[in-house]
Amino acid sequence: MSTQLTDEEELLFRQVHPDLLDGDIPASSNFKPKPSDENMLSVDRSSLATAEEAFDLYISNGRKSIAVYALSVGEFTGEKINCVEDPVEASEKMKANPAHAVADFSTHNVSQQGKIAKRLKQKAVARGKQHPK
Repeated sequence: MSTQLTDEEELLFRQVHPDLLDGDIPASSNFKPKPSDENMLSVDRSSLATAEEAFDLYISNGRKSIAVYALSVGEFTGEKINCVEDPVEASEKMKANPAHAVADFSTHNVSQQGKIAKRLKQKAVARGKQHPK
């Protein structure tokens, strides 16, 4: 059983794919799970990695990111989204990611997820890009 994150001040880093930008601003779709994500939004914990470290690991695992934004555990819980640790072990193709966690959107339908993503995007953009600065 994964441990729920309870430090409401802890920041959770979200990678922004280069195709999901509206000018210099991330699209709200960055802040909700894709259908293939099974309602789980991948994030990295600031208590275990910096934004730069999270970015570098993400890129080194062959994924694309142009920026890192952050939301707090409290901002997710304010939307009735639980966050749980979900460390990823190393495999043949991927490096380990002990800072990995997920925000669980499963109690919200697709329409609700879209509305929540818009609100989360506003909070992340107001906080500012975390990496690169």
